[in-house]
Amino acid sequence: MRFPASIIAFILGLLMAGIGVGLLTVWASDEVPTAQSEEVQDAPLTVISDDLIDPEAEREEFTINAEGEYTIALARTQDIEAWVGDAAHVTIGAVRQGEEDAPATIETEFTEGETTVPDPSGSDLWAATETTQGDLRYRWSAPDDTGEWSLLIFRDGEEPAPSAVTVELPEEEEESLLGTTLIVLGALVILVGIFLLYRALAARRRDSTTPVGAPGASATPVGAPGASATAVSATETSAAGASATDTAVVTATTEDEMNQTEGHPKRPDRDDPQHVDPAEEELTGTLGSISATESTYDPDALREEDPTAAGADAREAGTPEDPEATGIIAPVDAETAEAEEPENGTENSTEDGTEEGRTWRSRSVATAAAFALALSPAVLVADAENPAEDPAEDDSAQTEEVEAEEVEAEDGEDAGYSVLLESQLQGIVEDIAEQAAAADAEFDAEMLAPRVSGNAAQVRELTYRNHEMDEQVTPDAIGTEILSAAVTSSTEFPRQAVVITQEAEAEIPQVLVIEQESPRENYALTQAVLMVPGTAFPAISAEDGGVEPVDPDDEVARFAANHAMERVAVFMNNREYYFGMSVEENAYIEDLQAYQEELNESAEDLSISYTRPFIGEGSTALRLPDGSVIAVGSFDSTTQLRPEEDASINLSGVTAELAGTDSTTEDVDIVNRESMILHIPAEEGERVDVLGVHDIVNEVNVLD
Repeated sequence: MRFPASIIAFILGLLMAGIGVGLLTVWASDEVPTAQSEEVQDAPLTVISDDLIDPEAEREEFTINAEGEYTIALARTQDIEAWVGDAAHVTIGAVRQGEEDAPATIETEFTEGETTVPDPSGSDLWAATETTQGDLRYRWSAPDDTGEWSLLIFRDGEEPAPSAVTVELPEEEEESLLGTTLIVLGALVILVGIFLLYRALAARRRDSTTPVGAPGASATPVGAPGASATAVSATETSAAGASATDTAVVTATTEDEMNQTEGHPKRPDRDDPQHVDPAEEELTGTLGSISATESTYDPDALREEDPTAAGADAREAGTPEDPEATGIIAPVDAETAEAEEPENGTENSTEDGTEEGRTWRSRSVATAAAFALALSPAVLVADAENPAEDPAEDDSAQTEEVEAEEVEAEDGEDAGYSVLLESQLQGIVEDIAEQAAAADAEFDAEMLAPRVSGNAAQVRELTYRNHEMDEQVTPDAIGTEILSAAVTSSTEFPRQAVVITQEAEAEIPQVLVIEQESPRENYALTQAVLMVPGTAFPAISAEDGGVEPVDPDDEVARFAANHAMERVAVFMNNREYYFGMSVEENAYIEDLQAYQEELNESAEDLSISYTRPFIGEGSTALRLPDGSVIAVGSFDSTTQLRPEEDASINLSGVTAELAGTDSTTEDVDIVNRESMILHIPAEEGERVDVLGVHDIVNEVNVLD
């Protein structure tokens, strides 16, 4: 019966597994559950927060339902909120699960405000933008995991922005539970079929072996699974204790000891009369005679019965318990032998077919049980719902959580993150360079707006003016290869950044200072200075955190920014000034001081003095992660020329053009616009480094 049972188990298991796979694939419902945003009033802006995204729930895509053309901008949430400000907008948030039979919806909120806004296109706040039209399936992909990110959808700032969003929801677990269960149960039934097949094959091998014994003896073949390897004595036993009827009993003649090879008896030598096949002897009648008393020996019945039960029946019929008294070869039951084994007895031989069969079956059952546990969804759910049941797993989870919190806290305290990605900064610098190049080509200061402002715009305007007087005066091109950058981590406005760039044809890098006054304005270049040869700027990545703006009058480093600027300016006028001990050696300052001293010595009838009044407006200070400060400021550097009586001052080039004369006996003041960038150390004992200085003739005043 085991062969039919195994076949039935195979078929049933395959059928169950096939139905389970079909329920999860072919017969699965094509209808995908979705959640839609609620209908709200139109607004020029739509904000989609990252609450709509839930990677754990496999929800990272959504569909924007719209008609016509529109633009999607990706940016940090605080930047979008800053740009939106008081404008009317629609906010799309998390998915709200429906109660009972109500469908799930997406939280949608309308905020009143300005009905029209400037076109948000081209803002420096956006990390990425995409212009499209019609329905769009959008997959959420934030540039990094620093801060929160959101999407801003708009058209031109006046027309209503699309606000209809649909998101697919994961299928309920109950819908796939039946299919999964059938697959698991089918696998288990197939394992049962394999087990039954093995049992059937083992039984057939056992049946194919001829039993050795007398009536009432076990028919278990020697060497077959479950049989004992006990040797059988070949001595002929007497009929002591037999009944008065002198009934003859069957005697058995075998080898003195049966040899086994791989669990099967060794074939005896046919030439040896002591090694005759019992089956052949039985056929020829040489084994012995059968008495007139009816024998109870039935090999077929013994194959169907339990050997232990057969022995019990024999004993109940009056057979003595001692098998040697009757000449019966009693079977050795595996369990009985194991129970009766003395404490100091030896282990069973590895050639014992009974032990080998039992061990194989134990391994088979253990393997099937392990496979069933691995596939069972009930076990997985229980582990997930009751993690505390496994102390080791629970302790590990707690440890990982604590370590993650500690790392997150340290990162937040130490660095933070830059308000600009490297790609954003690169785009801003290229935009500024392109705008400045267009204005430089036409020498038109009006073309500098809105990308160049402040002192940088004034210097370039003076350069264009002086170029008309002297063609050799030209502006320095803005480099676009970023070598280093210090970008503020503060989300407050205005925002500043100091960027070191290299122009392709220039030998010396530039120091650029850019600033964003408000959310709806773009970054503009406020300072542009060539670096002094021999100086070094701290190696900082654009995305490194820890850079923050500070008040130029606050002493957050060794010196306050404005204080250091003023003292360095005095030292440039006078080599003996005490603050020079706190300034790093600098080629520009050395050349400037040497030129001024030489000019004073050569002008016998001329008194020359220098002043550098500091222009506080427009000064900037950024504290770097190491505690040092980058200070940027400007001066009206004035050279005062005072001729003695009857002495004259000769002017040339731009100064003569601005003065309106080549020579004068009156006092003259030559005013240059001077820009300076300093690196102020954080520690005592370290010196201030002058990174860059730039000057251009601003005006020439002849004092009557």
